[in-house]
Amino acid sequence: MTPLGVVLGVLAAAGVYLVATGILASRSRDAVTLARERLARQEIGLGQSAIALELERPLGERLSAPVRGWLTRQVARLTPENQAANFRRQLDFTENPFGLDPAGVQTLRIAGAAGVGAITTGLGTLSGSSVLIALALLAGVLLGFYAPVLWLDQLVRDRRSEVEADLPNALDVVAISMEAGLGLDRALEQLVRHQEGPLTLLVARALREMELGRPRADALEEMAAATGIEDFTSLIRGILHAERTGVPIARTISAHSAQMRVKRRLEIRTEAARASLKILIPTVGCVFPTLWLILLGPALIVVLSINHH
Repeated sequence: MTPLGVVLGVLAAAGVYLVATGILASRSRDAVTLARERLARQEIGLGQSAIALELERPLGERLSAPVRGWLTRQVARLTPENQAANFRRQLDFTENPFGLDPAGVQTLRIAGAAGVGAITTGLGTLSGSSVLIALALLAGVLLGFYAPVLWLDQLVRDRRSEVEADLPNALDVVAISMEAGLGLDRALEQLVRHQEGPLTLLVARALREMELGRPRADALEEMAAATGIEDFTSLIRGILHAERTGVPIARTISAHSAQMRVKRRLEIRTEAARASLKILIPTVGCVFPTLWLILLGPALIVVLSINHH
């Protein structure tokens, strides 16, 4: 067996091992993680202890938890603190797809780099050039390492778009509830009760944290920061400022909702204006060549036949 085959075999085996261990590590749960998930689903009880949450886990998962915990800690050592915190915010915002945690994302990155690098190196060996093999290995490692990050960023953008689309209607519900005599907390509860979507999940989590004793300002500011939407952040700041100064909060929310609708309408008009420019490329590249072939093809055939004779 050639040395290159040995290297490819080792890389492929390492990729499979890291993928398997990453899946196991991402599925690991401790009492804090269970409490976070129960909190998001509004199912946690104030008198429930961490031991009770721990006993809810399957027996096999509890027995293998020390090994998975050790593996998670080893992978977490490879993840910088700021990057891990950023992954945690993104995963919380997207509701932890596939039960991933920051260590699981980092494991997927390493496994992807090893697996895709092995595949691209194997394809590069078909050319027989060592330069192409090295370039294929480098491209595969970079692609596999950054693909999970790009996938997570895309999930965050999609979730953010959903929140932005739901925000004006949600603000109208809160404003109408407050004008009917409800307080801010009760108006938010009405929003959670009558609407569904990613925004209501964030509001439900903030309400539950406030019920557990967290200050309202901290819970609302963290909720706004988790979305990464500037309009939402400015709205929360306006609500907190109105609460401190005595300005009617319902009026602030209504004004912000109207402003967001105007902004959304302008964005739609801008995108509609850009559509004519975007359609120009497929028109010139696909439609015009076909028309030229249909119109000039018969004439070209006649000219070639005359020259032939």
